Parts: sequence; structure tokens; C-alpha cells
Amino acid sequence: MKISLNLKENPFALLLFTTIVLLFALSLRPISNLDFADKVMFGIPLNNMVWIIPFFLISFWLVYLITKKYLYSVTAIWVHVLTTVISTLLIVSILYIGINPTQKVAANYELVGNAIQLVTLLFLAGQFVYIGNFVLGLFKVKRT
Repeated sequence: MKISLNLKENPFALLLFTTIVLLFALSLRPISNLDFADKVMFGIPLNNMVWIIPFFLISFWLVYLITKKYLYSVTAIWVHVLTTVISTLLIVSILYIGINPTQKVAANYELVGNAIQLVTLLFLAGQFVYIGNFVLGLFKVKRT
């Protein structure tokens, strides 16, 4: 299996680049003086949840390496990769804004929850694009 990090040949390499950037940024987190000790989301400590996000991106990249020959459309690959990367970066950003809110955000705390819900819907829509691309690739011989 040949691994190429060329974005024109393999748009899903952007998932790996984003993972590296997120891991680097999260490793600098102690510099930003954020306290995750008392923060919990969905019953999972927020410290663990933030570190899980890059591993989701790595798993998507590995799935692409395995299923690349079965995918139907390069355009659908780009749509999936871009929606996944953009929504992931937005989720991480919104989590940090929610942890250290400004006075305006603190007064409208439901804004953070609603933003996370909307971005999660965008993320899920991107995953459905991948599933559709894979299913079409399994049943069609011709690739576009």
C-alpha cells in the first residue's frame, strides 16, 4: 500500500495534516492556562474529549487508506474531507470559547450549546456523504 500525502491525488491527506496541527496545538495547551479539571461533557471529562478529536481524524484517514479504491467520486471525497475538517476545527474552537467565555458569551451560554449542535449536524452530513460515496463505489464500476 503506497501512502501519498499529495492533496491532488489524495484529498484525505488533509485529515492527517489537520490531526498533526491539532495535536501540536493541544500539546501547547498548558501555556494557555486552561483548567479542564472540573469540566465534563456527556459524562466524559473534557480533557479526554478534546484529545479524542484528533484520533477520530486519524481513524478517518486510515479508513480512506483502506477504502480508496472503492470510492466513487473525488468531488464527494473533497466534500467529506472539507466538512469533516471544518466542523472539527469549529468544534474545538467552540469548546475553548465555552471554557473561557467572554462576558457576552457567558451571558448567552445557550449560544455555545446551539453552535455545537449545528456544527455536529454539519459533521454528520459530511459522514453521510462518505457513506454514499462508498456505497456508490461498491455498486458502480465507473469512477468520476
